Amino acid sequence: MLLQNYVNDLKEEGFASSTIIKGSLDYAVNMELLPSNPAKKIQLPKDKKKEMTVWDIDEIKAFFKVASQDRLYPAFHLAITTGMRRDEILGLRWKDIDFDKGILYVRQTLSKDGKKFLSGAKTDSSVRSIKLSNETIAVLRKHKARVAREKLQLGPDYVDYDLVICTSKGTPVNPENLKRTFERLIKEAGVPKIRFHDLRHTHATMLLAQGVHAKVISERLGHSNIKTTLDIYSHVLPNMQEEAANQIDVLLSKSN
Repeated sequence: MLLQNYVNDLKEEGFASSTIIKGSLDYAVNMELLPSNPAKKIQLPKDKKKEMTVWDIDEIKAFFKVASQDRLYPAFHLAITTGMRRDEILGLRWKDIDFDKGILYVRQTLSKDGKKFLSGAKTDSSVRSIKLSNETIAVLRKHKARVAREKLQLGPDYVDYDLVICTSKGTPVNPENLKRTFERLIKEAGVPKIRFHDLRHTHATMLLAQGVHAKVISERLGHSNIKTTLDIYSHVLPNMQEEAANQIDVLLSKSN
């Protein structure tokens, strides 16, 4: 199960099949599930990895400025500020949010076709709690008031699934409709075109750049282990090494 979770994480994040095969077998060796990696000497065919594109803070702010006027804004805000997957966001219920503690619980997802709810999440590690920022809590409170007004206006015609991200009638938002709205808002904001899943990458990259420990980020993303997180976001680490060296200089200069 540990190995399967690791493979699932790498596949979802866009890693090539050859990388997944070698990486998963290396992981099995590290976990003492195998004595050695049988793929070490095999020439695996090259498989193109999906390009990971992320926004910087200025691009995030530009997008938020435009998207904040849209009904689906909370979905995009959650993706960037929590790193949640699309299916997790679309399956999120109000009862999964503890506003007093500022914690969100991932306990349900919406299927890829948007037709049914799935209990739990993609993997065991994906069922998790995520601490929310004050700004995210404010966005969710405002959205909850809007949903309450819509529910009151429709009365018995409102379909109550207790969803956070829903249509004005209470029904689930189709993933394709979310995608179309996202692409439209990107054009309006004039920011680089990225996939919805890249908002998750943006979240992780942003936190790593700010020096947040990879273990914390791994827990927020619901990765099965920290190695998955480090493998996916290794491109950020060189900059962190430089910052670490700079901090040593700062500390030593203070002691003189």
